[in-house]
Amino acid sequence: MWYEILPSFCIITAALGLPGWGLYHCHNLILGNHYRRSMIDRWDRHNYQRDMRLTGNPYKVNGLESIPDTDK
Repeated sequence: MWYEILPSFCIITAALGLPGWGLYHCHNLILGNHYRRSMIDRWDRHNYQRDMRLTGNPYKVNGLESIPDTDK
């Protein structure tokens, strides 16, 4: 019957979903946030360093209000 596929479906769903769920929480424990920023490209490293320099937190979304005004 149709319900005989439910155990296989649950196993496959868990095998595909647990790694992503686990990484979400591992990044929180190790990095202090739930998302990992990629440092593969030079552009990504540049943006990470820029955000760290301007605000001290590269994972927080910031707008123009976070850039200090130096034209006083």
